[in-house]
Amino acid sequence: MCKELGLSWQNSKTREWFPVARISKIKENYFFRYTYGALRAKESGFQGLAGFVDFNKTYESDTVFPVFQNRIMNKSRRDRDDFLSWIGLNEDNYSQFEELARTGGIKATDNLQLYPIPSKNSNGRYVVQFFVHGVSHLPDNYKNRTNKLSKGERLYLCADLQNEQDSNALLLRTSDPVELVGYVPKFFAEDFKILFNSSQDDFLLHVVKLNLDAPEQLRLLCEISCTWPEGFHPLRSELFQPLNTVN
Repeated sequence: MCKELGLSWQNSKTREWFPVARISKIKENYFFRYTYGALRAKESGFQGLAGFVDFNKTYESDTVFPVFQNRIMNKSRRDRDDFLSWIGLNEDNYSQFEELARTGGIKATDNLQLYPIPSKNSNGRYVVQFFVHGVSHLPDNYKNRTNKLSKGERLYLCADLQNEQDSNALLLRTSDPVELVGYVPKFFAEDFKILFNSSQDDFLLHVVKLNLDAPEQLRLLCEISCTWPEGFHPLRSELFQPLNTVN
């Protein structure tokens, strides 16, 4: 289960994303800390989140912070069972923190996105699930292929070397015939490159779920699994690192 989330903010004019905070769950408490990326984002207009005005403070709560609480689906909604199925959770493995990790806490009305900070699992491996980005922007022929993907089908990384917005951008493709199905989330792309180069022999990327009746941002759930290389630290760029420690 996820124990730490990252938070990214997007400049609505330039469309550039910045990693601005980390939210940790330690025992029953939650901690919010800004990252060095927030200082970079501040130069681009980021003013911080409501209720988190001090960039150098560690905020603590015994419940999920309100700004993220309203991104969690109400238990009384009739479509909640469908929603949990889309994101690969059920009542046995559900937690609010895990829901935010899977969905990104995305709202159409703002420019924030959450994502899980990977940690080594009990078998010493790197395993993370993510929803494929950019599905809505695919040409119709690629969308048709995406809609025919099957559970467990293997996918492959493809570098988008001439992407003007992100030099680390990674596309996802099928095997034969080669067709594109979307993008790796930007915050994972650099790590996936490092992991692939270090663990090619057991690097596996496959389809977990295809949700044809879900919104496009929850359409294609995938998983990457590989050996956790010695000395590897996820999201190692300084921009992802917190400005202070948990007391």
